[in-house]
Amino acid sequence: MNKIKSYLSKYSRDVHFFELIKGASSTFLLKVVGLLVGYGLAIFITNKFGAFVFGQYVTALLIVEILSIISRLGIDTVLVRFISRYVHKGASSLINQLFFKSIALVTLSAVVFTLLLLFFSDYIANFMNLDEEYLLIVSFSFIPLVLYHMNTQAIRGLKQMMSFSFLNNVAITLFTFILMVVLVAFSSSEKLPIYAYVMSVFVMTISSYFLWFFHRAKIVDSKQNNSESELSTKALFKVSIPLLLGQSMMLIMGKVDLFMLANMTSSDKVGIYNIALKLSMLAYMGLMAVNSIAAPKFSEIHSSGDIDALKKIVQQSTKTIFWVTFPVILLFLIFPDTILGVFGDEFKLAAMALIILSISKMFSAISGSVGTFLQMVGKQNVFQNILIFTAIINIVLNYTLIPMYGIDGAAFASAISGVIWNVLMIIYIKKNFGFYSIYFPGIKR
Repeated sequence: MNKIKSYLSKYSRDVHFFELIKGASSTFLLKVVGLLVGYGLAIFITNKFGAFVFGQYVTALLIVEILSIISRLGIDTVLVRFISRYVHKGASSLINQLFFKSIALVTLSAVVFTLLLLFFSDYIANFMNLDEEYLLIVSFSFIPLVLYHMNTQAIRGLKQMMSFSFLNNVAITLFTFILMVVLVAFSSSEKLPIYAYVMSVFVMTISSYFLWFFHRAKIVDSKQNNSESELSTKALFKVSIPLLLGQSMMLIMGKVDLFMLANMTSSDKVGIYNIALKLSMLAYMGLMAVNSIAAPKFSEIHSSGDIDALKKIVQQSTKTIFWVTFPVILLFLIFPDTILGVFGDEFKLAAMALIILSISKMFSAISGSVGTFLQMVGKQNVFQNILIFTAIINIVLNYTLIPMYGIDGAAFASAISGVIWNVLMIIYIKKNFGFYSIYFPGIKR
């Protein structure tokens, strides 16, 4: 007992570590809630309609998600960066100018992409082995979805993290689930999940505007003069386009396996693999939660030039991630069939894929917040180059392995490219900063 008290006392005096745990815990909670709601929705759809319908639903959402990221042009990330800066400087009027300019530009882009989606719906549906009606239905949610993400990131820029986390992780999935439970009493249509999603996007987009204006009203102009000026459209795009490239590469790393499965196999395989992917993401929650609060800590400590403190917070972050991740991975490795069986017997086909993906996520946990670290210490170009390289490897591996091994091949491709990604960043950090980010019990760093 005294040893435990001594341990807690030691870390409570470590300001950086205490802030890391405190900040990560609330974000982690909402991420877990979002995942659990997502699992509940997936169980509901798979048990009611089966793997094929769930695969069609997943594929339709995948298409609009990909196009949504492209149509936002990286401007959503610019909103986070500059709104938080304007809040700090007390430049309230510039927040409005940037927000409405960004909304106007992105709305125009979203209209263009919606028209392209409708015009080429037959070709896209055929390429993705998707019922065209799914694509036509989900296209009605495209513009609201783009605006929803813009509002969510703007709220993040105001540092209203609870509202941001709820909108980003929970809101649409939760409302879709609620609508599904209600609507299934009146209809048994296989299109019900996609209709529920579209309605949810509309409702949550309107709600996100109310939240944005509610939080924005609390920000007032500083009486002090500041040197901030309105961001021109040219300057906005100069910042946003490189960010779009980074977001696109991250999307490829995270979604290319689903995309290529949809093209090269069938909807039931997409649905089955997506469940394994969703479950493996539960093991990833520790990394994502710690990253959300560790990012500014890395930047803050690096700017002070204290390498020892930087090493300490990086390694503490990795240790935290490891111990949050390890128990979840253990469950997936020991009981894959039992866990997947909750979604239906046909989903047990993804047992090996779940094991492979879980091992990959464990390696990410051992590696720590390497990607976030590089971006926060001014090495974003290195991060981007590694990302592009591993994204290409991921595409090649998926193209090679899916025809031979199906969903297991997709899992292998994602796992191998993920390990390469982490190893390259671990080596770079060691070479340029003099320490390893990794943590594994019994291994000295």
